[in-house]
Amino acid sequence: MLCDDRPAYPMTGVFRLSFSGFLDRAAFEAAVAEAVRRHPLLRATVRRTGRSRPKWIEHPDWRPAVQWGSETNPHGFPPAGYMDLTRQPATRFWVVHRDDGDDVVAQVHHACADALGMTQVLEDLLIGYARELGGDEQVPLPELNVRHLRRRGTPGLTTWRLVRTAHQQAVGLLGAREFLLRRPAPLVPPVGEIDEALPPPLFPTPLVGQIDSAETGRILATAKSREVTVNDLLVRDLFLAVGAWRKKWHLGSDRDWLRFSIPINLRTAADAQMPMANSVSSVFLDRQGKDFSDTDRLLDGIHEQMELIKRLRLQYTFILSLGVSRWLPGGIARGTQADRCPLTSWMSNLGNVFSQTPLPRRENRVLAGNVVLESVDYVIPLRPHVHAAFCVYTYAGRLRVLMHFDPRVIEHGMAQELLDTYLGQIRRTVEDGERRPCRS
Repeated sequence: MLCDDRPAYPMTGVFRLSFSGFLDRAAFEAAVAEAVRRHPLLRATVRRTGRSRPKWIEHPDWRPAVQWGSETNPHGFPPAGYMDLTRQPATRFWVVHRDDGDDVVAQVHHACADALGMTQVLEDLLIGYARELGGDEQVPLPELNVRHLRRRGTPGLTTWRLVRTAHQQAVGLLGAREFLLRRPAPLVPPVGEIDEALPPPLFPTPLVGQIDSAETGRILATAKSREVTVNDLLVRDLFLAVGAWRKKWHLGSDRDWLRFSIPINLRTAADAQMPMANSVSSVFLDRQGKDFSDTDRLLDGIHEQMELIKRLRLQYTFILSLGVSRWLPGGIARGTQADRCPLTSWMSNLGNVFSQTPLPRRENRVLAGNVVLESVDYVIPLRPHVHAAFCVYTYAGRLRVLMHFDPRVIEHGMAQELLDTYLGQIRRTVEDGERRPCRS
């Protein structure tokens, strides 16, 4: 993540909590301070030391200043941007006032946290805020053990387990040949070089769509009837949507390889007390436009590939390959060069977020003291040649789709059409599933 980071493409996640009701300033700032105290990587920097691995430096007394009443860009976010993790902790908080409530926006470096790790912090904020306001019942903050951070890169992968799964990882390494030989296409062809030293004029730039609770329930039923996962359906539908969108705009050809990176959570039950961290790997799915004519076959192929990845634990192949890269000329940085297109898009499915938060509910939404969490947004980072990244998750029974796009490459109207195409494809899948008989 450090090698990927550059001013033109901040390697940071931006997260928004939208509340009905207005926050108590003192209570919220106390909750932020407690969350930063509990999660060391929120207040850490990185020191580069020549050719050796970078070192984390903790700053125990550092706390971020919460910026209140921030102005927003046309996408409803304050002016976030590049944060140099080697100079200062890469954590920011804003509070944006709306007519009917407040938004909390947090920006954190991706080397410090993935989206699920940041969800831990956001839960701590909600619980801590409710505790600061008091009440008849005080919900305790979850127990954390900072020692678990030492194994965040490969949780669940002991030396013995690595030995036992060596033959399985060999399967993944054999697949790496095809991975390296194929040249994935970007969403749109190159439009000229972007100066990596200049920050983007707008950041972040997400577009958001939502599926209502009834349709969300039907998505679950469709996946069950097809004997696949919801993630299989959503990935298949994203391939179809991207293919249709590129064809409409005459972008590329059916021979182009489209490559989606799918983050895989590495945490196990034994890591329940691990503080916020980046603890994910990635797997990669490649398809061509010619594969999209038979949608059932496309879905079955994605399902079989994802099941193979789970069965052989191939999520560790990417982690192990990064370890090998450190010893090769150029190191990991060689694979992050801006002149290469590594993939077409990211597609991250976070599942059902805040479903286990131990706070009361109001109409299926989390109630934290005097405010109700109406919605949450996860804006995942972009990188050179990755012009849009998708994050899907369910909150309060509704599937939400957020697409972070690069307006330097994709015009706003085109980006909105891509998101609408994806949402439309998901709805067609539901309608299709209701018409077809269940598999016997």
